[in-house]
Amino acid sequence: MSERNSLDHGPSADEPTDESEETRDAETTETVGGLDRRRYLQILGAAGLLGFGAGSSSAASAAADSDARTVEVTDEDEADWEAAADERIREHRTADLTVEVVDDDGNPVAADVTVAMTEHAYGFGTAVNAGTLIEETEPGDHYREYIPELFNKAVLENHHKWRFWGESTELSDEATRWILDRGLDLRGHVALWGNVEAWAVPPDVVKAMGVEWEDNGVTDPELDPGYVYERTTEHVREIIEHYGDDIEEWEVYNEAIHQTRIVEAIEGGEIPDGADYNAWTAPVVSEWYDIAADAAPDGVTLATNDYNVFAGPYESERERYRAQIESLRDDGVAIGSIGLQSHFGKDETLSSVEMLEGLNEYAQYGADLKVTEFDTADDSWGDEAKADYLYRFLKTLYSHPATSDFLMWGFWDGRHWQGEAPLFYEDWSKKPAYDAYTELVFDQWWTDTSGTTDDGTFSARAHLGYYDLTLSVDGGKFELNAAVTDPSTETVCVQTVEIDVLGGGNGNSNGSVPVRVSDGDAFEVDGLDTDTVRFGAPDAVNDGGGSPVQTERNRGGGNGNGDGPDHRVFVFDAEESALDGGAAMLRGETDDGTVVVGYDDDA
Repeated sequence: MSERNSLDHGPSADEPTDESEETRDAETTETVGGLDRRRYLQILGAAGLLGFGAGSSSAASAAADSDARTVEVTDEDEADWEAAADERIREHRTADLTVEVVDDDGNPVAADVTVAMTEHAYGFGTAVNAGTLIEETEPGDHYREYIPELFNKAVLENHHKWRFWGESTELSDEATRWILDRGLDLRGHVALWGNVEAWAVPPDVVKAMGVEWEDNGVTDPELDPGYVYERTTEHVREIIEHYGDDIEEWEVYNEAIHQTRIVEAIEGGEIPDGADYNAWTAPVVSEWYDIAADAAPDGVTLATNDYNVFAGPYESERERYRAQIESLRDDGVAIGSIGLQSHFGKDETLSSVEMLEGLNEYAQYGADLKVTEFDTADDSWGDEAKADYLYRFLKTLYSHPATSDFLMWGFWDGRHWQGEAPLFYEDWSKKPAYDAYTELVFDQWWTDTSGTTDDGTFSARAHLGYYDLTLSVDGGKFELNAAVTDPSTETVCVQTVEIDVLGGGNGNSNGSVPVRVSDGDAFEVDGLDTDTVRFGAPDAVNDGGGSPVQTERNRGGGNGNGDGPDHRVFVFDAEESALDGGAAMLRGETDDGTVVVGYDDDA
């Protein structure tokens, strides 16, 4: 691990040592008591991905209309909440995965099948502190171990925020690279956030906002609306273009209904009397989103995010949040996701019915719903009770078809904004909520199974996600990667064909290996997509290697009825094939997506 950027010497005594954005305003009007996926996908690209529901942008996007994105709420959702949630999970988060194996004549083939899940389609994530992640410290060792082990998504707590990023770009980029290299998806938090006290705004902008900030040397503020406008619009474009498609979505303007000072500064210090908008629906907010959309590569989405818009419930803040979302939509902004922060105290919890009704309320807007900052920091709340609540909350959330992500705002007490994270105590011992979380994510919702295709077919109910399939057939073993991302019946079709390695498996004098592939009653070699074909030692082909087709030497003499050749001879590179006189494998796909496998055990 390389050294930390010298620009960031660690927080001073006055700077936040972790996420400080939840030092919340007293604006609430109501009161209450309180997997290496990236590498996996690289392999899929080389070996061939069986993409089911590949047109979906996320686990939640299978629902095509607003009715499909909401659920009916009944008394049973409270009286027998878990059974009701499990029923919804089966409907919205699983699919019937069927593997069919036939030979080249169309006859069923007996095969041993192993289905091993490697990652969820749903996002399970955490906020990550860049300094702890990159520093070579003992706590950092545990931190780095558990992040890719427990999560498939992450968000940086501080170092994509404007001031942190501007003053410590190298650390920000290194933390970003570390997360991506471990196969996690990454959210952008945040392009703009007006919380001065949380050190999120550069001092020059704070000064132009007319805000005094002695902790960072701003003692002579002078309101300059034009400067604030210019700097904010420039920064939105700059940071999004800097990261490109490495970051899958951006919170463009965080906590718009609470942190209003940037907008107010641009408006000259206050929203004019009689204006038909307020700080969270001001024209500049939509303009920031338009700039972000223009800067973002295809596939990178834009998000809103705020607190007290789900927990509580705080109806006045929900109303303001809906107004912000509706204003953006009215201005033509495409919102990819709606962030619900979800910081809970003991007296701010939601029943299952309240959760479902609240999620239905936001689902009408058509965007994915994401819990972005879950925690349960409350000294008066026992750890067993917190674990029970996490279990109920997460299962209810996962069961709702409009949701796609659940992110904790830190998972370890040693790096949590209130020192009270969900999963680990400061000494890294596990909290009761650790067992609740892992039981759901890696037990109840994790599919590992096996069986045989005695009649040519094997079926299993699989949670939506990414899978390794291993088939043992005809004396050989081969592996497939499958992405099951749509809650419907999905079928993997596999056809075994005859291949003959000609001229000795180690290749002839010109370093090539010719391989004959023959027609069968239910297979025509001309239907094989040669761009997908790989040949070589079984281990190499199963790992996405082997040789692609170099050329075609000759075709067979016909099948007796004038319909075309009965075989083709493909030529492969001997070195890339890596044969050593043992078994050889050919794998490819037909034009209709059937996986074709040929095995020669004496190449």
